[in-house]
Amino acid sequence: MPPIANDESKVQLERLGHVVVEHADLAKFRAFAKDFGMVEERVEKDRVYYRGYGVDPYLYVAQQSKSRRPKFLGPAFVAKSQKEFDKAAALPGAKLGSLADAPGGGQIVTFERQDETYMHVIYGQKERSAPSGEEPSATHDQFGPLNTPFSKPRQGKFQRFHPGPALVHKLGHMGYVYRDFDTEVKWWTSNFNFVPSDILYHWDFSNMDVLTFMHLDHGKEYTDHHILFLQRAEPQVKKSFMHHCSFEVADFDTQLIGHQWLAQKGWKSIWGVGRHVLGSQIFDYWQDPSGFKIEHYADGDLVNEDTPTKRDVVGPFSVWGPEVPKDFGSNGIIVNVGGKI
Repeated sequence: MPPIANDESKVQLERLGHVVVEHADLAKFRAFAKDFGMVEERVEKDRVYYRGYGVDPYLYVAQQSKSRRPKFLGPAFVAKSQKEFDKAAALPGAKLGSLADAPGGGQIVTFERQDETYMHVIYGQKERSAPSGEEPSATHDQFGPLNTPFSKPRQGKFQRFHPGPALVHKLGHMGYVYRDFDTEVKWWTSNFNFVPSDILYHWDFSNMDVLTFMHLDHGKEYTDHHILFLQRAEPQVKKSFMHHCSFEVADFDTQLIGHQWLAQKGWKSIWGVGRHVLGSQIFDYWQDPSGFKIEHYADGDLVNEDTPTKRDVVGPFSVWGPEVPKDFGSNGIIVNVGGKI
């Protein structure tokens, strides 16, 4: 992978806004989403808009699949300005649309990439007011600073919790597994302000990059370690796919209580709870009723333009936690790089 840097000619994106997913059984997904910690912002006949407690008017659009076959219809990234949105609309293959009927309104540009994978750029939505003070919680009655061996800031106050879902803050990242990895890396990074934070190469072929975690370059401003990851598909993969999408929650207790809540409701755990190496997130992966992988995460790293891109051989993806499932990298409906994750 050649060196990649941002410049003004590229479309400058601010953050991830939402994903759009068609489900085999929308009613069943609604039950899962409630237990996962999403809030129904608007319910229509065959579509539900979900929000978190962040500024985005919604972060997940669930639609009933007419064919009863689930399909991932792509992530939507928020442009920094109308000028940047117009730059996106001028790119080859761009299809201009409207979000006037969606919560918050706005405009949308859609790109279809290989094997029916999609990417959207949006702008002009009316944002929600960001919550002030402590994060909203469905699990914390009372929560203060942590007492450590040498620092005891919480004195005469107690940590108190109750069962409940892990409320979602925002859509943090998602990733595609591509058969034509090199072409897609070039497209995403040539047209938008995606810059690799970490690049991993094959253990047998040092000249073959197989996975890159990318952040949005905002100059000196710090952004999430990765908002997008792209992976090279294994040779037997016949169609590119979405690997998983991931949503931020407040803290470790929220994740563990949320994990227990989902387990008690009978949903399928895929991998977690654990701590990633690259990005450092505490992770917890689940399978939704259509079979897509969906993640809670907390405590991720931040980077900026002064953080160098690192390149290394594929190695362990977790510091601690359960052993990674052997089928973790199969198609987006449940990245295995040779079984050596």
